[in-house]
Amino acid sequence: MCKLLLHLSCLICPTEIMQHRYTIRLRSSFAELWRYNVVVECGGFDVAGGRVCFASAQSIIAPVGSALKQAPDEPRHPRELTVETGPCDSIAAYVYVIPNTLPLQREVQECRAFDLRVRVAADGETIYDAVHKVNQWGGASIELKLPAGEAIPL
Repeated sequence: MCKLLLHLSCLICPTEIMQHRYTIRLRSSFAELWRYNVVVECGGFDVAGGRVCFASAQSIIAPVGSALKQAPDEPRHPRELTVETGPCDSIAAYVYVIPNTLPLQREVQECRAFDLRVRVAADGETIYDAVHKVNQWGGASIELKLPAGEAIPL
């Protein structure tokens, strides 16, 4: 019984209260980004590794395999996507850039990878800022595992 009470008191101990809110921002000015759907899923975890929140966002332009001939009226460029978490100590986030239409050009050398900037802030302070290269044929899967206390060099 005492062990149980001690364990429960630790759950509400002020030193264990999660105080970080993460914001993940994606941005790309690639002119043909309309050929891609973008999805972000993020789990927030406490000190013990238990999931305490989940946040996601998506920007779906067309179903995979649509073979669009031109850009739809929306979205405007540059294209951005933002996800905000609830209070947590660390995050595991997954960014998926999924082609819905293949490149217009058929020569590989004419379809160079494009840039996707990924920024993560904890409580408004940038802790991760990187430009990821996205393959025009295959898209991208990006995994981020970040604790608030350990900033990644910018």
